[in-house]
Amino acid sequence: MPKDKEQSQATMRIDITPAMLEQLQQAPAPATVRIGRPGGLTMAPRPGGPGVIRVPAGPTARPMGGEDFQVLLQSIYDAVFITDPQGAIIGANVRAEQFFASSRAELCKKNVLDLLCGAQRSLLDTILGSLENNRFVLIQALCRRADDTMFPGEISVSRLPLGGRTHLSFFIRDITLRKETEERLKTGYNALQNSGSGIAVADMEGTLAGYVNPSMLALLGLESAEEAYALNFRQFLKEEALAADMLATVQAGDTWVGELEMKRKAGAPFFAQASLEPNLNPDGAMTGIVISLLDVTPQRQAQQQLELYAAQLRQKNAEMEADLRMARDLQYAFMPTTYPTVVSGDPARPGHLEFAHVYHPSGLVGGDFFDILPVSENQVLVFVADVMGHGARAALVVATIRGLLEQISKETQEPGEFMTRLNAAYSKIFGSANELMFATACCVDFDLRRGRIRHANAGHPLPMVIDAEGTVRSGRMSPEGLGPALGLFGDARYAHTEADLPPGKRVIFYTDGLTEARNQRQDEFDVKGLEASLTRHMGEPLPDLMKALLREVVEFTGTPVFEDDVCLLGVGYAGS
Repeated sequence: MPKDKEQSQATMRIDITPAMLEQLQQAPAPATVRIGRPGGLTMAPRPGGPGVIRVPAGPTARPMGGEDFQVLLQSIYDAVFITDPQGAIIGANVRAEQFFASSRAELCKKNVLDLLCGAQRSLLDTILGSLENNRFVLIQALCRRADDTMFPGEISVSRLPLGGRTHLSFFIRDITLRKETEERLKTGYNALQNSGSGIAVADMEGTLAGYVNPSMLALLGLESAEEAYALNFRQFLKEEALAADMLATVQAGDTWVGELEMKRKAGAPFFAQASLEPNLNPDGAMTGIVISLLDVTPQRQAQQQLELYAAQLRQKNAEMEADLRMARDLQYAFMPTTYPTVVSGDPARPGHLEFAHVYHPSGLVGGDFFDILPVSENQVLVFVADVMGHGARAALVVATIRGLLEQISKETQEPGEFMTRLNAAYSKIFGSANELMFATACCVDFDLRRGRIRHANAGHPLPMVIDAEGTVRSGRMSPEGLGPALGLFGDARYAHTEADLPPGKRVIFYTDGLTEARNQRQDEFDVKGLEASLTRHMGEPLPDLMKALLREVVEFTGTPVFEDDVCLLGVGYAGS
C-alpha cells in the first residue's frame, strides 16, 4: 500500500460539538473538507451523520491495533490511555488530550502514575494483582493536568491483549459535576437530618413514604422510619376531616400552610406549624407531598396561658372599675350638692354668702376635696384639702377626712384648733401605714355678723382674693397662720390669722392641679395665669367665673385631661 494512502486511512472518531456540526453542515459540500495544512485533518461527509475526522498517524507510526481499533478508541467518551504493564503511556485518544490539556505526543512521554496525584509504583502492583481475578479495577483519584490544575476522576483499569502482548487500558471519566452534586446532596441531606423541623415525604394520599427525618419521628412519637412508612399523616391530626382540604390544596399544586392541633402515636397532644407542598420530579410532575412540621407547643401553651391571664386581668379590671365607679359616686356624694344659707343678720349691713365650685378629677376618683360646714345662720366653716397623689388611695384618705370633719366641727369652730385636732386624728390613723400619706388643707371661718375671716392653713396654696374695689391678688397670711401639711407631724399646733370681710369681696380656693397644668411646651398655667383669668372674668356671676376659669385652663393645655385633680371653690360676700 502506498505510504500516503496508509497515512490517510489511519483514522479515529471523536466528539463533535453542536457548534462544529452546524458549521460543517453549512459549509459547501465538496467530497472532502480539509482543516489545516494539506495532509492534516480531513472529514468525509456522510448524509445524515456528523462525519469522521481523520488524523494522520505520522510518517513512521503504524496504527495500533488496526483501523477499526483506532476508530473505536477515538469514539470513546472517556479519556483512554493504553500503557505497558509498567504504566508507560503508549496510546491515548483525543478525549485524553482534552482532559489533561496536553497533546498525545507529550502524554506518550509520561507514565500514567504521573497523572494521578499521590500515586506510587505499588499502585500498579496492586492493580496487576487484582486483575488476575477480576475483569477490571475501579479507582477514584485526583487527576493532574499539564497546567497542574486537578479534577476528580473515576478510573477503570483492565487488561488489553494487543499485538500479542498484554497492555493496560485506563478509562478515565471526569466526575467533577458528579462530585459537586454529591456534595450538594450530602449537605442537603445533612441539613434535613439535623433540622429542628420535622420533614417527611408522603404519597398523594398522605401515606408516609420515601423519607422521614429524626425530628419528624420524634414529633410523631415513632421509633424508626420503617414504622412511619406504614402510617398515614392524617391519623396524627386531631381533626382528621381537615386532612381532605389540606390534600386537595396540595393536589391542586398549591401550598397549604397553617397551625395544626395534632397527637402523637401514643395520643399525647401537641401543636405544630405545618407546611404541605407538592413534591415534583425533574420533569415537573407531582409525585407526592413534602410535609414540614415545626413544634410550637411551648409557644401555644404560653399563648393560652397569656389568654387566661388576660381574661383574669380583664375580670379584675372590670371589678376594680366597678369599685372605682362606686367610690366616685360616694366621693361626689361627700361633696355639697346644695349650699347653706348664710346671712349677715345685721339690718344695718344686710348681705349673704354665695358659693360656686368646679371639681375635675384626673381619673374616676381623686384626692381633692372640699366641704362647707354651717356653724350658725351668720357663720360657716369652709374646708379645702388636697391629698397626696390621686386614685383609689387618695379617695380612701378623702373618705376618712370627711368622717373626721363631721366629728371635729361639733367640738370646735375655731380654725386653728380645728386643724390641730384634725391633724392629730389624721396622723394617728395613717401614721402606721408603710407609705407616708400627707394632705394639704385650709380651714376658713366666714363670719358675716362680725364681718371677719379667720384662716388656718396646712401647706395649702393660699386662695386668690377679688377685693370689693375689683383688685385681684393672692391671699396674705402672717407666718403664725401657716402650718405643715396634715400627717407630717402628729403633734403640730396650728393657729389662724384674721382679715376683714366687706361686702363685694370674693375668695377663690383652688388646688395645685390647676396651677401646675402644663401645655405641650411644658409651661405651667401658674398663679399668674390664674390671676389673669380671674381679672378677665371677675365681673361675671360666681358660677360663670368658675366655668370660665376651667375653660381657659383647658385651652392652655390643649386637653381636658389633667395630670392631677383640679378643685375650685368660690365664696363671695354679696350685699343687698
